[in-house]
Amino acid sequence: MTSLGIIGFERSGKTSLFNAVTAAHHEVGVATHQDPHLGVVKVPDSRLDQLSAMFQPKKHTEATLEYVDFPGAGFGGGAGPETRFLDQLSRMDALIHVVRAFENDSVPHPMESVDPVRDIEAMILELTFADIALVEKRLERIASEAKALKVAEREVAEREAVLLRRLQDDLGRGTPVRAIELSEEVRRSLRQYRFLTDRPLLSLINIDAAAAGEAERIASEYRPPEEPAGTATAAACASLEMELVDLSAEEAAEYRAEVGAGDGALETAIGLSYQILGLLSFFTVGEDECRAWTVHEGDNARQAAGRIHSDLERGFIRAEVVNWGDLVEAGSEAEAKKRALVATQGKDYVVRDGDVLHILFNV
Repeated sequence: MTSLGIIGFERSGKTSLFNAVTAAHHEVGVATHQDPHLGVVKVPDSRLDQLSAMFQPKKHTEATLEYVDFPGAGFGGGAGPETRFLDQLSRMDALIHVVRAFENDSVPHPMESVDPVRDIEAMILELTFADIALVEKRLERIASEAKALKVAEREVAEREAVLLRRLQDDLGRGTPVRAIELSEEVRRSLRQYRFLTDRPLLSLINIDAAAAGEAERIASEYRPPEEPAGTATAAACASLEMELVDLSAEEAAEYRAEVGAGDGALETAIGLSYQILGLLSFFTVGEDECRAWTVHEGDNARQAAGRIHSDLERGFIRAEVVNWGDLVEAGSEAEAKKRALVATQGKDYVVRDGDVLHILFNV
C-alpha cells in the first residue's frame, strides 16, 4: 500500500488535515499525540463508480492510500527529525508538509511568528540534515570495514563511497536527492538508503477559513516558478475541512461553494499525491468485482498484472485493453469488442490512466 507521511512543526494543523482526509476525530492542539496516527483512505473514483453501475458486481473495491500523521514535536530541533521517527519516515512513499499560514492568537506559533517561507526552508533543512547524517554514518562504516574486505569487495565499496561523497556535497549545497542528476541504475541503487529528500514532497499551505476562496492564489505565492519534478504546492484550510467531515458530500460541497473554496482536502491531497508519486489507475471489471489498481506512470502491462497477483505477472501471455469510457459507452464487453474498441497488447504495452485490463496468463 502506498503510504504518505504528514509532517510539519507544532501547531501547523497537521492533525486537522489528517482528520479531514481520513474522517478521523483525533484531538488537535499542542502535543496531543506522541506517536504517529495511521489512517487508510479509499480513493474516490467516479470512473470506477460508473463501471460498477454497469457490471453490478458483488464487490466494489477502490484503490487505497495510507496517511501517517507524525507528531509535530518530532520536528523543529534544527538537526533533523527525532531519531525515533526516522525509520518510519523513511518508509513513506511521499511526504506532505503542512505549512502554517493562518493566524490564531490562542494557538501561538512555536517560532513566535507565522512565516510560511521560513517554515518551508526550515523543514527542508531538517530533512536534508537527516540525509547528510545517514551519508556520514555509511561513509564511516565503509572506512572501518575497508581493511577486512577482499579486493573486489573493496572496489565496490569505494565506488559506493565516491557516490556518497558526491551526494554529501550536493546535500550540503541544499540540493535534495530527488533533484540530483543520476542515471536510473544509480538511482535504483540508492533506494536501499531511503533518503528523505528523495521522497516526493507536497507542501500544503494551511490557510485561514476566511481565505478559503483564495487557495489557488495563495498557493501560487509559494510555488516555485518552475516546480521541480516530484514536488507540488497547494493551499487549503485544514480546520474548515475537518469541520466538514461529518456533513454529507452534498452539504459540504454546498458550503464550499458558498465560501468560494475548491475541492475538499481529500480530493486535493489524493490528486496531488498521485501527481507527485507519478501514479495512475487502471481497472479490472466483472460480475464478481470491479476494482481500481494503481501503477506508476511508465509501468507496462506485465507489471500491472503483478499488481493484481504475482502469478499473473509470471505467467503473463497478453492483455485485453479498453478505455473505461469506451467500455461504458459501448454498454458491454461484447459490444466493445464488436466495435473494435478492445485491443490485444503484449507485456511491453505501457498502461494508461483509465485502462480496463483483462489479463490472460498461464498457470
